[in-house]
Amino acid sequence: MVSGERLPLLIDEAGSPLFAPTVYALTELRARNQATNTISSNLRAIQVFYFFLHARGIDLSARLSSGELLSLSEVEELSRVCRLPLSRLDVELNSATVSKASSNAVSLEKARMHLQNLPNDEVKPAFAGIRMHYIRAYVQWLASDYAARNQMDDRTTDSLSASLNSVLSTITARIPKIRNHGPLQQREGLAPESIAELLRVVSPQSPDNPWQREHTRQRNALIVHWLYYLGLRRGELLGLRIGDIDFRKGTATIHRRADDNNDPRTNQPQSKTRAREIPLGEGLKSLTYTYVMDFRSTLEGARKHDFLFCADITGRPMSLPALNKVFTVLRQKCPNLPVSLSPHVMRHTWNDRFSEDMDQRKTPEESEKKLRSYLMGWSETSGTAATYTRRHTRKKAQEVSLQMQEQMIGDDQNNA
Repeated sequence: MVSGERLPLLIDEAGSPLFAPTVYALTELRARNQATNTISSNLRAIQVFYFFLHARGIDLSARLSSGELLSLSEVEELSRVCRLPLSRLDVELNSATVSKASSNAVSLEKARMHLQNLPNDEVKPAFAGIRMHYIRAYVQWLASDYAARNQMDDRTTDSLSASLNSVLSTITARIPKIRNHGPLQQREGLAPESIAELLRVVSPQSPDNPWQREHTRQRNALIVHWLYYLGLRRGELLGLRIGDIDFRKGTATIHRRADDNNDPRTNQPQSKTRAREIPLGEGLKSLTYTYVMDFRSTLEGARKHDFLFCADITGRPMSLPALNKVFTVLRQKCPNLPVSLSPHVMRHTWNDRFSEDMDQRKTPEESEKKLRSYLMGWSETSGTAATYTRRHTRKKAQEVSLQMQEQMIGDDQNNA
């Protein structure tokens, strides 16, 4: 919008916003000051819901007018659809649509073959649960809104109320229960040998560097160094401007600039944490200065803005998908790197290193918590630190266990 606000919209094939989802986004989500990403997640779940309605040939307006919503079997099918990735959903929808218009046998067979060639993957249970949670809220609003805007007799009103309660409870019963299987499958930071390999591979002089263009090599190496040395989030990194860096003082200021009118990216990278000033070591400061003066300056498009990281060739501000692709390429082209490698894993890695340094300095626990919270942009009372220190905690626990075993063996020998 003119103000800089991003408002996600669910649109039809002609590019026009769907009426009910748009009203819902404006009156229920935006009115509660929900973040852009939260509104987008809601609408993507509602998109799955409309995919399902279209594939099953369900006219929801007609059902609402007669005091009905979904049957038990339809909710069961909806819960199955919520577990499918969008790529498979799209093919299944086309297959169902072609099947109804069965005169085109070639198209039907083509859709089925495409469906068979897709991996039979499902989204994670937690993600399917979020979809169902958002769909449930939308269905509840839709029925309430319809009842408020239309004159219905008592019988139809009672029927719609009963149908709504049945659908809501049925959806709730099918939302996957997320079981905590312990720390073994939880995300952790990289091991020291993985970090050494990563820094070796991304070095612009490395023969194993997977990129060809010099600007891309320099930029991606700098990205990895910023994530490794400072533990920033993706949105914080891509929102960083040259003006936020004080090369004389050796500091960088992380700002929160939600709905920035000067950011041309439709999907604006945003900071979820507090604004803060963090120091830059001489090495990182020098790498950044060299990139700005010798490589970023060669991109004509980069002269139109001051975001630090730019897209190759065009010089536009780097997007979130482009940043994710950097790590996808590293995982695919460099088999010695862990499959878990991602920008957020780098944040976990920083927290592991920070914990090790605090242990060496014998920093009191309360002081460590305050220092970590400031550098990460958390409030001092935040309990988020436990999420980012799993590897360090596991390592310390194993060390303590080994020390106890050695002590217990010694005690047994002394008592023999």
